[in-house]
Amino acid sequence: MAIRIDKVQAEALLRDAVNEAELRMGGGSTPVFVRQGVPSTLPTVEQERVFSEWVAKIEQLSRLCETGGAKTHIAFVGTAIVAKAVCPVVDLMAIKPHHAPGNPYAFSARSLCHGVLVPLASELGLHLGTTGREPLNNQPYFRMTSLGDRTPVRKTARPAFAYTLSLVKELSEFDTTDKARVALVAYVSVRRMRQPQYVDQQPAGRMDSGRLVDAICALVGDESEHGRRAQAVVAGLMDAFAGSDRVDSGRINDPSRNHPGDVCVRDVNDLSAWGKAFEVRDKPVSVADIRLFAQKCADMGVHKAGVVAVSDRQAAVGRNAIASMVDTLGVEVTVFTAWRSLVDQVLLWSEDSPPTVLSNAVGRIHARLIALEASEDAVSLWVELTRSPPAASGLL
Repeated sequence: MAIRIDKVQAEALLRDAVNEAELRMGGGSTPVFVRQGVPSTLPTVEQERVFSEWVAKIEQLSRLCETGGAKTHIAFVGTAIVAKAVCPVVDLMAIKPHHAPGNPYAFSARSLCHGVLVPLASELGLHLGTTGREPLNNQPYFRMTSLGDRTPVRKTARPAFAYTLSLVKELSEFDTTDKARVALVAYVSVRRMRQPQYVDQQPAGRMDSGRLVDAICALVGDESEHGRRAQAVVAGLMDAFAGSDRVDSGRINDPSRNHPGDVCVRDVNDLSAWGKAFEVRDKPVSVADIRLFAQKCADMGVHKAGVVAVSDRQAAVGRNAIASMVDTLGVEVTVFTAWRSLVDQVLLWSEDSPPTVLSNAVGRIHARLIALEASEDAVSLWVELTRSPPAASGLL
């Protein structure tokens, strides 16, 4: 039988770690990390050495994850540290007990992360790298049977994953909880400092479609962020048309077993069904790619699909090939190769006036950028691009 990490104890440890991190930030005397009234057996000098080393390690992990688009590893390392801080004999490599039935030291990393770290992250100001409800329901952990198996890892994310493995192996060598508890203080110290500080959306004033399209092109053309910016734009436009309560937008690289596309709009007459689905690509899309997406929509009962193919290298897509998908799959596919055409379509679909839709789109794109964990720079740029123009002075 696998180990069940005591979630009450894990939560208490996490809160204690945050309290100590705050004491350190306040410049007070160096505290001795205490768990349930029992002081650490590590001498203070040793605690400080371990703390400094793990601050540097978590900083390095953060840099690798943020540049390689692999932020889910940040949440996993935090989960591993908490598990080791609670139970010194836990097998940090055996992260899915049902795949290790003969290992009594296996533990459910996903359960610990979802049940303890995620609920407390917002309250404690702790940034786990991703703000989703299920950080480990993502690649590579989604398909992984044990840590370090042969599950493919994207090329850009390999340095971060390799470093994650090295940290977990080092944690595995701790034979008591003391060092892990100090490492936990280091982890929360770093990750609290890396909580994004997003700029609030400023009043957009009068927004016409041309100005909105120019702002979108500037935002997406500045940086891709692995497709986050483009997906946030599509989701925000759908919010402006259908209302955010009808729009679902998955996170980048999330498995989409229950969603036909990156951005999905629920049917206005049946909120349990999808009315429209959009695939968002800022890389060139082929007819074969579009057909695969249309097939998935057909399989999930979606009859209206949009492909937002906004790469400046996108080739023309033959109309006959797209039209044939209606006959063979029963799916009406529209390919948008320019932001202008998508904005115009949203204005056509909406029952609100164009000024209302355009104004709402500005705020909803801002909110979607944050929800999809775009960078602070992306949000700041969007605010700058859409802020109200300065009032005329009246001077000649």
